Amino acid sequence: MSASGRTQAIHGTTLRYLGWVTKRLIEVDDDKLEAVRALLGTRTLKATVDDAFNEVLALAQRRRALLAEHGVVSEALADPEARRDAWG
Repeated sequence: MSASGRTQAIHGTTLRYLGWVTKRLIEVDDDKLEAVRALLGTRTLKATVDDAFNEVLALAQRRRALLAEHGVVSEALADPEARRDAWG
């Protein structure tokens, strides 16, 4: 490991993590995985999950911006009644 403790050489490849990473064991629907891979144009499971997370985060940011343009505070939409009123 490097002096920072965050870089490790494995088989001649250097891995660098920009943030905290947790290894997880999950069940994945293979049909959904392949459909998402095709949409995102990714090749690996890790790339597919990373890109899918990025897409969801970007969608949330766009939704907040759209709501702000219309004077709606996104936190107020946690209330189901406020959500119905905002979306009509």
